Amino acid sequence: MKTKLLIATLLTILCGWAAGRSASTHALTASQEQENALREAKPDEVPFAYDTNVFSKVEIESVPKRLVEADSFPEEAPAHSCYHLRDTRTFPALEKGPRYFQPAYNVICIIPLTDSSVTNFAKAYPNLNEAAAKLRKLLATRPVRFRFDKDLTDIPFNDATGAIESKVQYLSFKTGRGIFFLTQYTQDLQANPVNNEELTSDFQGLSNDGKYYVAARLAVTHPSLPKGIDFTDRVKRDKNLLYLKKQEQALNRYRDESFQPSLRTLKSLLASITTK
Repeated sequence: MKTKLLIATLLTILCGWAAGRSASTHALTASQEQENALREAKPDEVPFAYDTNVFSKVEIESVPKRLVEADSFPEEAPAHSCYHLRDTRTFPALEKGPRYFQPAYNVICIIPLTDSSVTNFAKAYPNLNEAAAKLRKLLATRPVRFRFDKDLTDIPFNDATGAIESKVQYLSFKTGRGIFFLTQYTQDLQANPVNNEELTSDFQGLSNDGKYYVAARLAVTHPSLPKGIDFTDRVKRDKNLLYLKKQEQALNRYRDESFQPSLRTLKSLLASITTK
C-alpha cells in the first residue's frame, strides 16, 4: 500500500497540484497525460471567485468518465471538471527528493450525480452514490463531530484517512451546502504530527438540486506548526495519539485570520461556488 501511496504522491508532485512542487527526474506517463489534460481557465470558466493574492491562476482538468471496476480503487465518477489552483508555497521535504508523505494541494471538483448514459447510476457509480448518501445524512443531522469513512466518504479518493478533525463548520455555497474542516491525511497508525506541508482544509458539499457533489481540498498553514515533516521531532508521539488530539484542539482555538491563507478567505471562495 505504501508503494501505491508513494506513486500517487509522485503523480501529485509531477502534475503540480500545488505550485512549487517538482520531481524533475521522475517523468511518469500518467502524470504527463494529466499535465496535457490541464489548461489555464478563462475567467468565465471558473465557477467560483478566488483571491489572486493567494492563487496565481486556475487550471481546468477534464476528468473522463470512469465506471466501477472489480478490484480497483473506488474512483468511479461521471465525466467532470476539477479546478487546480496554483499557489507559490514551497515544500522543504521535497528538497531531499520524492518522499513518502501526503503533501497538501489545491483542487475543487464538481462531480455530476446523474448520468443519462447509464441505466442505473447507483450500480455504475456505487461508491460515489454511497458518498452522496452519507453526506446528505450528515448535512441533515449536522453533528459536531463525524467519523471518517463511516459518516463521511472524503471525495476524491486518495487511499488515506484523516488524522485530525478541526474547525468543523457547516457552510452554504451559492447553489448548495456542505461541511468544512481541517485535516491531515495518513495511512499510518501513528500519523505525522500536524505540519505545514500536510495540513489541508477540506470541503464536501451537495448542490440543493441534488445533481452535483462538490469536493475541495485547499492547502493551509499556521505559524504555530512545524514547517514540514522533517521539523516534527519536537512533537512527542504516543501510541494513544494524544499528540494529535492536542494539535487538533489547538487548531480549534486559533482565529480563522491566523491561518495562511486566512480560513475566512478560503470559506469565501467556497461560498462563491456555483454549480450548473
